[in-house]
Amino acid sequence: MNELSAPYISRVKIKNFRNYKDVDVVLSHKQVIIGENNVGKTNFLRAIQIILDPKLSDEDRYLNESDFFDGLVDPMKNGDEIEIIIEIKGFEHNKSLLSMLADATIRASEPVIRLTYHYFPVTNINGKYEYEYTIFQGEKTEVAFNHSHRKYLNLKVINAIRDVEAELKNIRRSPINQLLKQYKIDKDELVEISNKLKQQSNDILTIDELVDLQTQINKRFSNVLGNQPYSKIALETVDVDPNRILNTLKLMIGIEKQRPTSETSLGLNNILYISLILLSLEDKTIPSLIKKDTYDELILENESDILTLCYEKTEKENYSLKQDLNEQNLIDLYSFMDTNHSSTEGFTIPAIEEPEAHLHPTFQRIIYKDVMKKNTSVLMTTHSPYITSVAPLDSIVHLRATNQGTVVHSTATIELTDGERRDLERYIDVKKGEIYFGKGVILVEGIAEEYLIPAFADLLEKPLDLKGIICCNINSTNFKPFVKFLDLLGIPYVALTDGDFYIEVKDDDDNEPTRKFHIMSEGSNQQYGYLGNERISSLLIDLQKLNESKIPDSFQEQDKFFSKLGFFIGRYTMEVDIMDTCSASEDGKKVIFDIFNELTSGGSRQQTNFRKEFEERKYWDCLKKIESSNNGIGKGRFSQRLSTSCRVEHIPSYIDDAITDIYARVDEV
Repeated sequence: MNELSAPYISRVKIKNFRNYKDVDVVLSHKQVIIGENNVGKTNFLRAIQIILDPKLSDEDRYLNESDFFDGLVDPMKNGDEIEIIIEIKGFEHNKSLLSMLADATIRASEPVIRLTYHYFPVTNINGKYEYEYTIFQGEKTEVAFNHSHRKYLNLKVINAIRDVEAELKNIRRSPINQLLKQYKIDKDELVEISNKLKQQSNDILTIDELVDLQTQINKRFSNVLGNQPYSKIALETVDVDPNRILNTLKLMIGIEKQRPTSETSLGLNNILYISLILLSLEDKTIPSLIKKDTYDELILENESDILTLCYEKTEKENYSLKQDLNEQNLIDLYSFMDTNHSSTEGFTIPAIEEPEAHLHPTFQRIIYKDVMKKNTSVLMTTHSPYITSVAPLDSIVHLRATNQGTVVHSTATIELTDGERRDLERYIDVKKGEIYFGKGVILVEGIAEEYLIPAFADLLEKPLDLKGIICCNINSTNFKPFVKFLDLLGIPYVALTDGDFYIEVKDDDDNEPTRKFHIMSEGSNQQYGYLGNERISSLLIDLQKLNESKIPDSFQEQDKFFSKLGFFIGRYTMEVDIMDTCSASEDGKKVIFDIFNELTSGGSRQQTNFRKEFEERKYWDCLKKIESSNNGIGKGRFSQRLSTSCRVEHIPSYIDDAITDIYARVDEV
């Protein structure tokens, strides 16, 4: 963890609260919470709010029967309890938190703050249950966590349904005013400026028309009220009260032509609003501006040389933080300031619901990348594939509804090699995070499968969209990072791979035998093997999903064994398996011939040869003609066309089995 990183919620446990029966999830510094509608994304944040949100009153923390897990019957009559536990890491460098929440620390080796909300029944004089709650620190039920502690550690939720324009205008809630409060602005300087403004603004009141207007208003008003102390009216241009002058500031957007936020788009205002909120929540241990008198005091402290390295004097003789400081300078400056100029302000963890509201996809990605750059921890819920596509692999919290309540899986603990991480990140970016949004996933090797599997599923009356199943083309046979990722997310999946049947051939010398592919197995008495089975065996052993001794010897038994684990292996390659499968069907063969004849540029002789080789079961030769650059077809184009006219007779049994299996896996959840 970066030494400058802010505290973050590292673990959440929820029992019997709303969607959640009993969940325990590990989190990282940045979290993207995803899941379908009504799965409990907002309730996940609400559970944390109950402990950390300073805006909730004590009354808000008393729950209703509707707040209990949906699967409980009469929970408040039966004395059921709700428990919410959160753990915080990343606060080691902050003296305020260390001292204020010392009782909440549960591990000295790696400091962890634990806070627990417990909603429980007590028996009243009538023998019935009444409910109470307690929020306590660490493992000490007698040490409360209350409003005074939330000044030092709290949560701010930016709701999905928000009126950004109204928030920006509101004097109390505006993030601009919150930012202004973080500066120690000289009141004498404000008085001087307000006096100058008043003198200049009064010039407008000398215009004859305004003098006449004021006279007419007073005449009319005094006629109604008579000569009373409150009957005189005067015009004034702007509020120049030094105590309120800062409240007159307003945001303008634009370069050549500036407009107020009330005249700009909802999307642009949304970006501005979230950016301001995040800015106001950043750790202010290192101030961007130091007043001259404060600087003069700090420069007298030990190790104050870091100040001259990091700050430069402004025209008004204050000191501004230099740009582009290196990491070590920032770490040294943080340590110096934390020791000599420690802020009494606490840490706020922001939680943003659906930041994509009103935003173009490009802006969705931009604002998320900006959030990721900040040292502030953040929790974010989203439906946006454009955000998830650029989210770090270890930042995903995946919520999934089951008949036992919502389950939560996190990728915070994922372990990947650099190569696996690059492959997975690139895939997710290009595919816009589609892998996250499926209720089930079919992993396939290439574009041909990506075209044909959904079409085959339709023919089998098992359409993938009906169950929310995604067909993911990984463009390789390297299933390992995807399997690790899906296992962590708890998303059901199956994987389809080619069998790649081969025989081993020896030459006359004593050399090692070589593998010969692209042959048909019938009629061969030689020892043969299947690369696909070997590939899946290695994968499952490497992932410690099984012990090598458990794998059957025969390929037929291996196929059954692997399919139970979600891995389905063809005999050859998919196109050859399709040809072999439809060889007994005249209608099926005709579809293949018609597509080849339409797409090939090889002429009638090529068409005749293709048909002849097909009838002779020389499917590898047929596939070569499809792949040949001379014919201008290609496997992808051929499969794309076949997907529009394929028949049940074209579906290899292993693909049929895989589609049936993923349907069942999704239904089991």
